[in-house]
Amino acid sequence: MTKVIRVFLLYAIMLPNIVFAQTKIQLLDQVNQPVSQAVISIPSEIVLNSIAQTAIMDQVNKQFSPHVLIVTQSQLVLLPNSGDIRHHVYSFSEPKPFEIKLCRGKPTVPNLFEKPGVLILGCNVHDHMAGYIYVTDNNMANLIDKNGTAVFELQAPEEVKIWHSRLSESTDKSISMPLVKRNDEGAWQITAHLRPLVVKAPRKFKARFN
Repeated sequence: MTKVIRVFLLYAIMLPNIVFAQTKIQLLDQVNQPVSQAVISIPSEIVLNSIAQTAIMDQVNKQFSPHVLIVTQSQLVLLPNSGDIRHHVYSFSEPKPFEIKLCRGKPTVPNLFEKPGVLILGCNVHDHMAGYIYVTDNNMANLIDKNGTAVFELQAPEEVKIWHSRLSESTDKSISMPLVKRNDEGAWQITAHLRPLVVKAPRKFKARFN
């Protein structure tokens, strides 16, 4: 048996026993309920060599879909309108103020988001519409699922960053939280105090983009 074959057989025997590092995190609110539509990010020194494909935040049934979209810094984003009514999409957020006037269908030119941060999107026609684009400068950011959990393929760090639209008075801010406690399933469990849900009163579109 040649040396190459022996090495291959040894690797095949060991492969099923290799355990890759995995960190599972669960986010709960102040009444111990799972939090959804939140982003958990882990600081990373990884530099992406290529930008991911164009991301999409659609407008369906007078809502942004998805409600929260995670993209990488310098990634392109299309904002189509798949509904049968027009919307006037805008954002005043510092990473990239923009507007799309009375849009319907699929735009031909995507938006480029070059600065990290959180963009808050609204609609001038339908004031209840709200969406969020989370632009990360690394690829260690995950949207938690309906059970309040996110999984990272790496060793658990000492702390993570949490973002949620009701986490602070400023809806575009993240906070750092330590990982100190695990639940019975082995997931790191952290608790965040969310602000009450506030229904916005109708308002007129600010004449900022004239």
